[in-house]
Amino acid sequence: MLENKSQFQKRLSFLMELRTQGPAATAFTILALQLLLPLTIFITIISIFKNISCNKKKNKKPDFKGTILLTGGKMTKALQLARLLKRSGYKIILAEDKKYRASGHAWSNCVDSFYLLPSLSEGYFVYEKTLLRIIEEEQIDLMIPVASPVSVYVDAKFKKNIGSRLKIFHFTEDELLCLDHKYNLCAKARELGLASPDVHLIKSRRELELFDFDDTKKRYVLKSLVYAPIERLKRPLLPFDEQNEYFSSLTISPDRPWVLQEFVSGREFCTHSTVHEGKILLHCCCESSEFQLRYKHVDNKDIYNWVETFVKAMNLTGQISFDFIVNERGEVMPIECNPRTHSAITAFYNSECVADSYIKPEITQLSLLEPCFPNKEAKETYWLYHELWELFKCRSFGQIKNQLKLIFFGKEAILDSLDPLPFIMVYHWQIPSLLIQALKSKASWIRIDFNIGKLVEVDGD
Repeated sequence: MLENKSQFQKRLSFLMELRTQGPAATAFTILALQLLLPLTIFITIISIFKNISCNKKKNKKPDFKGTILLTGGKMTKALQLARLLKRSGYKIILAEDKKYRASGHAWSNCVDSFYLLPSLSEGYFVYEKTLLRIIEEEQIDLMIPVASPVSVYVDAKFKKNIGSRLKIFHFTEDELLCLDHKYNLCAKARELGLASPDVHLIKSRRELELFDFDDTKKRYVLKSLVYAPIERLKRPLLPFDEQNEYFSSLTISPDRPWVLQEFVSGREFCTHSTVHEGKILLHCCCESSEFQLRYKHVDNKDIYNWVETFVKAMNLTGQISFDFIVNERGEVMPIECNPRTHSAITAFYNSECVADSYIKPEITQLSLLEPCFPNKEAKETYWLYHELWELFKCRSFGQIKNQLKLIFFGKEAILDSLDPLPFIMVYHWQIPSLLIQALKSKASWIRIDFNIGKLVEVDGD
């Protein structure tokens, strides 16, 4: 369904009114999650018994193939990779920032060891020293960063410093300068003959004030090039009458540049691709929106061809995800690139080809170089308590029906009958622990990102 400008403005007016949650809301959320624990346990038990009744034979334990270090241990996408890699014969070491020491994924039977990493605020060399110790102690063969928007750069620096001593499935620092930069991304796409929205690099408030919106006849969205979890929720459609007041509230400088990006109306999609030396080895594409947190693969050849052309031209190796909008003319327009793992990888929950996509192609069979896609029978993945909250907000029978259909016939992203504890521990240990931290420190937060396993905080990661 296409989103017109009035719909977009209505959505933005809601976003601009986002309020931080106070102590009362925090305490209520903690209590609510604990009261829902019996429901989670009941669902877990049903899932286990259903699996026992449907699967009479035991799967043979795969031969040991090596040891893999995964970072980003608080996130569901890290858990998903851990499960898929473990069941393919790898020993899994999971690591995460010490802020998330209560990670529910540490309880997974697909995680052999869980390590805490120093906060990035402690400096790069402390981070590097800790990683090197883990790599030596656990005899790591491969590191796959499941990076945050901030740590993606730190992991690239670590890859450069460690050199050939360890295989790290991640982009280089130079590649990130293009991929994780909305202006450079669109400029590179145009250079390759690919469609992209009109973009302008903004390094001062004066440049914004002098920009002739009337001359272009286009609408724009202003985006920070420095990651800001709250800013990305507040992006008014330009131009509008009070825009100078909006501009004055922004911190804009050569050290903190912004990009003025053409607003594109159309259908939104997100993708995740695992690529090696410019070849796509794994790919999924899902319909997306600002409010949607659910993933089911859709076959879109135009988007696949866009990604294939881009990664081949840049000869990329790593995990890359894009946000696209297909406009009214059918053009695939990149909105942004996230050079890291996407939560859409949960669409591969029942796939057996994921592990081979992350192993260096020259040590695999040629047949494994064919792209891996989610299974056709894979259900739409979702996060239970996010969708229950959405159900609570439904205002029509149709909305309620759709939510219940998803909950009963989709696939809960964390729930796994062969690995049941994370489903309980994330919702009733990890998230409550973060809420208690926020209560003690009086930290402000906007919402809970269950898929990332964090609170969206004003100065968060």
